[in-house]
Amino acid sequence: MRVVTPAKLLLGAFFCLLMSALTANAKLAPERWMRVTEEERHQLIRAERYFDHKEFKSALAEYELFLQLYAKSEVASYAQFMFAECTRQLGQVNTAINEFRTVIDYFPDSIDAAAAQYSIGVCLNQGGDAEQAAKAFEKVVEKWPKEDFGALARNELCAIYFRIGQIDKWLPHMQYLATGEYKDTQNLRNLAQQRLVMHWIEEHNPAEGFALVSQAKKKDPLIVFAFWAARAMQPMQGPQAQNIQTLYGEKGKKALPALASETVAFIEKQPAADPAQKSLVDHWCARIFANAGVTDKATERFATLLKAHPEDDVLRSEYASHLRDSRKFGEARLVFHEMKDAYTADREIAETYLAENDAKSCVEAYQAMLGKHADKVGEIQWRLGEVLQKNGRYQEAIAAYQQSNRDPAELLRTAECQASLKQYTAAIQTLVGVINFFKDAAPEAQYRIADYQAAKGDKDAAIRTLKTVCKVYLSTPWAGRAHQDLSLKYGVDVTLGGAAKKDDK
Repeated sequence: MRVVTPAKLLLGAFFCLLMSALTANAKLAPERWMRVTEEERHQLIRAERYFDHKEFKSALAEYELFLQLYAKSEVASYAQFMFAECTRQLGQVNTAINEFRTVIDYFPDSIDAAAAQYSIGVCLNQGGDAEQAAKAFEKVVEKWPKEDFGALARNELCAIYFRIGQIDKWLPHMQYLATGEYKDTQNLRNLAQQRLVMHWIEEHNPAEGFALVSQAKKKDPLIVFAFWAARAMQPMQGPQAQNIQTLYGEKGKKALPALASETVAFIEKQPAADPAQKSLVDHWCARIFANAGVTDKATERFATLLKAHPEDDVLRSEYASHLRDSRKFGEARLVFHEMKDAYTADREIAETYLAENDAKSCVEAYQAMLGKHADKVGEIQWRLGEVLQKNGRYQEAIAAYQQSNRDPAELLRTAECQASLKQYTAAIQTLVGVINFFKDAAPEAQYRIADYQAAKGDKDAAIRTLKTVCKVYLSTPWAGRAHQDLSLKYGVDVTLGGAAKKDDK
């Protein structure tokens, strides 16, 4: 059951769900394990050991032997599933699908059949056949609605139907995940509830979203709804982001101000279960406006809240940060200045200058902090080094990093600055020091040395260094990077162990 290469699996949240599902079922459940004979257990242990060490060819052979020796074992379905999984891991996708179907055909009532049917859907989905993948997942939902794989299949169906715009099919599955009865070892229910609330807000129907929260969260449903609404309005983007702007694209982004106003108006019409928590609801409403980009209303509400709670440093910091994000830098500095936490106030004021593109004032502010906060000198020097480095003041940045007492991180940053000054030999010497004295950072240092050797024009040395990373630090992510560089930058095809590959003929 090969889905995609491991590198591609790392690209999305789907990988996390898939791996957690496979992990949960790649080991025989304890109650099943206790029912196998000693001979069967011995053979399974051999197979599992190879599988755990990612020696999939050997594991495949051992699971196959188990099926030959113990075809009538009550865990034969598990062995067949793992045989199919090894086939997937070896990259034989179509063969793996057929092997998973064998589990379903010969052991239709086994829990392993659920795992196999789900795995078929995963293979088809990753292969780009969304229609057939949906059919496979629907079969899981139909036969095992309350099992883990039933919930995971619904989750994948939601992703498929939303992607192809079939909201009429998406909605009932999402509603079941939010409110239905099923095993929830993957913690899908809470995420589904938040996703469904977001849907109703985007549909200009906050009342439906609040009804869902009231049903699911008996304690403080209004606060929970306001919190989820604020998260739905967040502007952050990325493959993992779950908010209106990301999921609904430009249309959702343009609708945010109107959605925020509708949602806040709805919230303010609801009676608070606990009057003492009204200020908390008001705070979330201010955040809803801020996240949706309704700057004037957010500013007004934050100012009102701070006036009512002048001792609340957290509120003051959030209000000042909002002013800074709104490019009201002078006002933001005045609010930060009133904080009781002097160090945080000074740090945020310095960052305000940076947000204003006034690097000179930012540096001066951090330098002034060195004489005021003796217990924070290391942190201040580190941030000062970052600001100086970003602005091309490399020698000063090196001096600041050296005063930060953050070995080996300060040596890695020092090498970066030296390389920016084209002092490649010095940068390499600095990284050699990291390798000699800081074992955990050695793989990264060795990898970076190759970059600086290449920058010096010594391509052969860079290739040798990258091969060393592949060989010496095989179990680290830096070996993968080195392998990729060798292949893409230099056209050198080696194994992750650093040995040259032979041509397959």
